[in-house]
Amino acid sequence: MIGRITSYTLRHRAIVLAVLVLFVLAGINAFQRLPVEAFPDVSNMSVQVITLFSGHAAEEVERLVTIPIENQMNSVPKLVSLRSISLFGLSQVTLVFEDGADPDYVRNQVNQYLSVVTLPTGAQASLSPNATPIGEIYRYTLKAPQGYSGEELRALQDWVVERKLRTVPGVVDVVGFGGPTKQYQVQVDPLKLKSYNLSLQQVFTALANGNRNAGGSYVEHGSEMYVVRGLGFVRDTADIGAISVDSRGGTPIRISDIGTVAIGHAVRLGQVGMLFKTPGGVSDDDDAVQGIVIMRRGENPRIVLDGIHAKVQEINAHYLPHGIRMVSHYDRTELIHRTLHTVRQNMIEGIVLVVLVLVLFLGLGNYRTALVVALAVPVSLLGAYLLLDLRGIPANLISMGAIVEAVREMGRPILFSKAILLTAFIPVFTLQRVEGRIFRPMALTLTYALVTGTIFAVFVVPPLLSFAVRRGTQEGDSWIVRKLI
Repeated sequence: MIGRITSYTLRHRAIVLAVLVLFVLAGINAFQRLPVEAFPDVSNMSVQVITLFSGHAAEEVERLVTIPIENQMNSVPKLVSLRSISLFGLSQVTLVFEDGADPDYVRNQVNQYLSVVTLPTGAQASLSPNATPIGEIYRYTLKAPQGYSGEELRALQDWVVERKLRTVPGVVDVVGFGGPTKQYQVQVDPLKLKSYNLSLQQVFTALANGNRNAGGSYVEHGSEMYVVRGLGFVRDTADIGAISVDSRGGTPIRISDIGTVAIGHAVRLGQVGMLFKTPGGVSDDDDAVQGIVIMRRGENPRIVLDGIHAKVQEINAHYLPHGIRMVSHYDRTELIHRTLHTVRQNMIEGIVLVVLVLVLFLGLGNYRTALVVALAVPVSLLGAYLLLDLRGIPANLISMGAIVEAVREMGRPILFSKAILLTAFIPVFTLQRVEGRIFRPMALTLTYALVTGTIFAVFVVPPLLSFAVRRGTQEGDSWIVRKLI
């Protein structure tokens, strides 16, 4: 059978070469699109339901929020396990799904089930970002000269930097840490509140109603129409103090009558400290403002990081006050480059070694034959890249290392030996959960490289050798070469 295939390819060399060119172009295109990660993502397909219930103890959060959500989520399709944790003012329910479950489908199902859960007043439930535990790809810190407070830096982080970074394709979330959060505070005097016979709930209601615009109708004036609306948004502490809580005998009781209005910051539950290397040594910042950029599940880290780098340059140049800049202190780009450098170096060394051995074996006069045989190596790589891209499997250090191993095996393009090698990987394909996520990409990558190399050896090498091999023997050829010719 192999003889008939060889005869057919030799009779149709032009077709084989055309298919080879198309295959190489498709492999190069797949390599450019293939996501490359520093390490495999072994995390489960999970969705977290996070609920804020401010001011309530963990026992109340568990009874009023966590348990109702758990009862409803037990019916979500493709659910494998469910666990939860209840803290002061916070509930977190984690749902783990089957391997291979579509993220968009399961998130949509969780949203639908969550919409029918009856939560207490004040509880705000939402889903975690569509990311994985290794989705953190970039960290930065806002550095500013003397004169800028932590509140100002945190405001820049929340209202400028975060909003700009969220526009980068592939970024699903930006989490800010550190620095006090600016807050307008009404410090109520309990004695004055009691003297006016008012409750705190009345104060809360008045503040909410007094900080909004009111829409009206319109007034016609000739051929024009004027929209009528009432402007009620507060602009400073004086506006907050002028809000009316109630009235007595036609006299309004204002916020300023029952307390004072001040600018402060929200209650802090943590603080970020940083150490920086400087030309003169090491400096520390006990209260830094930093942000973490999280990548959406399934995105290409290289493309997302390129967009982040461009956006950071734009923010530093045009959107931050003079002297303030974003400084990165974790960037996965360096790790990815190191991974690619290691694998690329091993591949190049392997290819050079194969060519060197073939040239020495066949003789310097048959270098073209050696190059044809060595061509199996890059073609096998392109075939692995193409099939990985079609399967949607990202490349990483482990799977790319499998290609290097395949390079060594391609020196023996014998059909049955390849079949034996591929059969040995069948148990790996049956692995599930974390073990499967670690080793299955490696086995698939090696399998794709071996299959591509075998097809290349059977279908493509004979036509190429028909161009490369000299007709007849020459002086200096070894007896093996003379026999093969």
